[in-house]
Amino acid sequence: MPKRGCPFADAAPLQLKVRVGPKELSRGVCGERYSREIFDLSGAVSIACSSCVRAVDGKAACSQCERALCGQCVRTCWGCGTIACALCGLLDCSDMYEKVLCTSCAMFEA
Repeated sequence: MPKRGCPFADAAPLQLKVRVGPKELSRGVCGERYSREIFDLSGAVSIACSSCVRAVDGKAACSQCERALCGQCVRTCWGCGTIACALCGLLDCSDMYEKVLCTSCAMFEA
């Protein structure tokens, strides 16, 4: 049995992958808020958080991958006290309380 043809023919829109960065976010639904957080008054781009794309408010960086982090995305390792980002920090829910472990401490816990 042959394959069925596309019912939309040439009228179907192309479905391409689109890169969404700070520039595209500043043009979206919450564009005004994002543009205030990401771009300063001179129009130059400030450093953005690697997890949530907000403007970095301090000098916090992940101890594992050295990516910049804002104050809301900083996670402190329960074992050694270093700073970990959302990608490098492992959330351990085995106890009554949740605890964050960096990749170094997670190897020793397992």
